[in-house]
Amino acid sequence: MKLLVSVTGVEEAVAAVEGSADIVDVKNPHEGSLGAQFPHIIQAIIRTIPPYVEVSASIGDVPNLPGTIALAGMGAALCGVDYVKVGLLGPRTIEEATHLLTALRRAVKDASAKAKVVACAYADAPSIHALDPLLLPDVASASGVDGCMLDTAVKDGRTLLQCLSLPEIVSFIRACHRNQRFCALAGSLGPSDLLWTREAGADIVGVRTAACEGDRWSGSVTSRRVKALKEALLPALTEG
Repeated sequence: MKLLVSVTGVEEAVAAVEGSADIVDVKNPHEGSLGAQFPHIIQAIIRTIPPYVEVSASIGDVPNLPGTIALAGMGAALCGVDYVKVGLLGPRTIEEATHLLTALRRAVKDASAKAKVVACAYADAPSIHALDPLLLPDVASASGVDGCMLDTAVKDGRTLLQCLSLPEIVSFIRACHRNQRFCALAGSLGPSDLLWTREAGADIVGVRTAACEGDRWSGSVTSRRVKALKEALLPALTEG
């Protein structure tokens, strides 16, 4: 299972790499759960960190505007990232989500031979009137995107497990794999969550707050915290 650490700039990206993160995820927490960061910051991070470390970029908790989102995704792909992540805030039906993700996937693949598209649904969807997250694996398969992610939209301290039950999460992961999509889990996860996420079968676990000294907005990712998360993950890897 890969460790994804969300960062806001070059300094945090360097700290994540020093702590042995597998994926450096560039975002802007001030613009939402999957807030988009400026292209020049994404490019600066890619120029700074080693090429063997994968980079992902969020393009936002997006409205149901397929053309706008396709253009944003192409921009992220042209920055040179390995993953383009999109949060399905606006699409509320299977048809809307499939149409948006199909447009995004086409734009990203036209721009980059390597970039993968990751669609994110929200475990707290009822509170924000978003797409039922358990529908995402089938939507991802229909639209041709590469992977699925579960996260929380409202960062109020509730964790992924407080929004969805473990059986629901396991069912989501299995549906992703059945449809030949990789699966990432996030949502206020900490060191104690690494074992169950691995046992549930997730391919990627994503963190920000747990990697920060301070909160997710004003705090900073530190190599010490990332290293501790990576070390907590390693026993789980060696056991299996």
